This record gives sequence, C-alpha cells and structure tokens, in this order.
Amino acid sequence: MEVLQVALILAVFIGGVALMMTKKLPAILALPCMGVLIAAIAGVPFVLPVGADPIKDQSITTYVIASGATKLMSTISVTIFGAIFAKVVQKEGISDAIIRKAAEMAGDKPVAIAIALTAATAIIFTAMSGAGPVIMVAQIAVPLFLSAGIEPVVAASLVLLGLNMGLLFNVSQYQLYVDTIGMSMDTITSTSVVMGIVCIVVTLTYIFVNVRRDAKASTWAMSASTGVKKVSPIALVMPLVPIVLVFFLKWNAETSLLVTIIVTTLIFGPRDAVQVLSSSVVEGIKDVAGVIGLMIGIGILLNGVSATATSALMQPIISKILPSNPIVYVLVFTVLSPLALYRGPLNMYGLGSGLAKIFAAAGVLSAPAVGMALRSTSVVQCVADPTNTQNVIVADYASVDVNDILKSTLPYTMVMALCILVYAAVVLF
Repeated sequence: MEVLQVALILAVFIGGVALMMTKKLPAILALPCMGVLIAAIAGVPFVLPVGADPIKDQSITTYVIASGATKLMSTISVTIFGAIFAKVVQKEGISDAIIRKAAEMAGDKPVAIAIALTAATAIIFTAMSGAGPVIMVAQIAVPLFLSAGIEPVVAASLVLLGLNMGLLFNVSQYQLYVDTIGMSMDTITSTSVVMGIVCIVVTLTYIFVNVRRDAKASTWAMSASTGVKKVSPIALVMPLVPIVLVFFLKWNAETSLLVTIIVTTLIFGPRDAVQVLSSSVVEGIKDVAGVIGLMIGIGILLNGVSATATSALMQPIISKILPSNPIVYVLVFTVLSPLALYRGPLNMYGLGSGLAKIFAAAGVLSAPAVGMALRSTSVVQCVADPTNTQNVIVADYASVDVNDILKSTLPYTMVMALCILVYAAVVLF
C-alpha cells in the first residue's frame, strides 16, 4: 500500500510540473490542488473524526487548507510592504532618475553604458519587484541600451541580470525562505552578500563578452530630460535604506520597509504625502495580488507535503537520494539548476517550495543547505525562465524572443549557481 501511495504522490508531482510547464494550469491553481491531492493520497482525513484533538490531529480542511492558506502570512505582509515602497519610489520619480543619471554618467561608451544601466537597474530592484516596475524600467533602459549600439538580446538580458542582482538584496524576498525552509535571517543576509558578489562578477563577464566596444550609437536615443521629475540627490539612495536597516541594524523587513516608506514620502513630497501613501497602498496591493494568491497556494502545498502522514511516506525515500557529500551536493544541484525553469521542481514559486520542505524534513541536509540550493537555482529562474512575466515584458520591449534570452543567459546563470553552491558547500558542510 505504501509503495502505491508513494507512486501516486510522485505522479501528482510530475503531473503538476507537466501542467504548469505546458501552461495548461497556472501555478496559482496547480499548487493548492496538488497540496490537497498529496495529503489525500497520504491518508490525511478530509475532516477530523469525532473525538479527535483539533490541536494535535490533522485533516485536509483544518491543517492543509485552513492553516496552509495562512502559513505564509509573514511573507505576504513583507511582500505587500515591498510593493507599497515600490510604488512610492516610482511615484516620487526616484527609479526613473536613477536610470537616467546612470546613462548620463556613462557617456557614449557602450561598455560603460551597459555597466551603468545594469547597476542602476540593480539598485532600483533592491526596493521594487513585480510587473509594474519591470515595465517602467524596461521602457526607459532598453531604448538607452539599444541607442548605445548594444544588441537587443543583450539589452534585454542585461535588464534581467540587473533585476536579479537587485532582488538578491530586496528584503521583501527573504521571508519566503524563513517561512518555508526555516533559514535564519542572519544566514540569508550574510549569504546574500556573497551571492551578490558572484552575480556581479559573472554579469560583468557577460558584459565584456557580449557588448562590442566599437558599437555605434543610434540617433534615436531617448531624451534624458523629457518628462523627468526632478528629485533630490538624496532620493537616489532611498532604495538602499531598507538594506542598511536589515543588514546592519538587524531590523525586521516589515519595519524597515514601513519606516522607509514614511520617510521617503515625508521628505520628498510632504505636501502630497497622504495622497501618495494612500494611492501607493491601493496600487501596490493590486500589483502583488497574483503573488499573494500564489503564496496562499504555496502554503497549502507546504502543509500538504509536511503533514505527518505525507512525511512518513516520503522522508525515507528522500533521505536516500539527497546528496550528503559536499562535492555531490554542488554537482547535483548545478546540473539540475535548469529544473528551476518553467515552474519546475527547483522553483521556489512552483514545486520547489514543497520539495524544499521535504528536503529539510528528511534530515540529510540542514535547512541552510537546502535553502542555499534553492537560492542558487533561483538566479537561473529569475534571469532565464521564459515563463517569467519580467522576461516576457523585457523581450517585448527589446523585440526579441524570450527563448533567445534563455539561450544567451543560461550558461552564465548556471555558472552563478555553481559558484554559490561551492560557497555553500564550503561554509555549510
């Protein structure tokens, strides 16, 4: 019976991957359905039987669905605060000013422009995330890249590489690893610095290899002054304030973001502070509504796979196949890192969240080791995944195919994953 149950659970995993990869069923629906199905196959009762202890005993209705839907509330709250801050940064003209200032400082040298605009994009996404900010950055940065003679595929890739570096230091992205895997915030912040260095080095390599120094600038470059809201030089560093508060003062992400939101609106738009804040709250929550729905689904999946009955079935198998040797750990997760693409099993916003929970529960790898494995594959997913909203948006602005971006960036992002895993193996084993 147990063999059949395990086979059916694996079939649900494989079926879920197939449905999401072929876009037959979106992740926001697939993940909660999988959580319920997996728990049911494992033998978790749909409702608690009469006389059961509602605190100790588990059921699909109480544990998987009800508790699962609220499991990532901390992550959801941080995501909402991050989205509100992103809107404030956008409304105050800070993000626009950062990109244009970088372009002005780089002059007309293609390599300098590529480095400056990629760095500017990274700074912006330390504070922002979501489709709205990607559209805003892409519509400004991509034409500037192209006007410098940089090829469209490279231009699109550089926006995504900059976005990836920024998100590594975006404190709103950290809570998911705390809630799902149990990584400590100190571990996340310290490893983010190393990950950032790795990604900077590899991104610079990408620029030196792919940007021609003799590229000729076009004459249709966007005006650096058209429709630009004047901002104080101090405003340009505001996206970095939450990083300082979390990394150095050890504040939690929610407080850091909230304080920065209030300070930014009061300093740079005191007369419109109330209007900016209220509209940013509404628009920010709208921007992340889909992400919030996805996190509710992830929570249901997490509780489905972490239910006592499910864990008892899966842990013996997982403990045998997980790498316990640091060299094997590096090789396995590097080779399998493309499985983070297409909402695959190593994607934290797909099946990766459920598998990470099983990996951590198996006891072979520590929570930080599991977390770093998934964080390493996240750089592959963030930059190269053709199913990402940001990839589709940037590809559209650059008039290129999303699969061409995948081909251009995958080797470099796999090198990033390899270096991050080597660091994790040295430090965590």
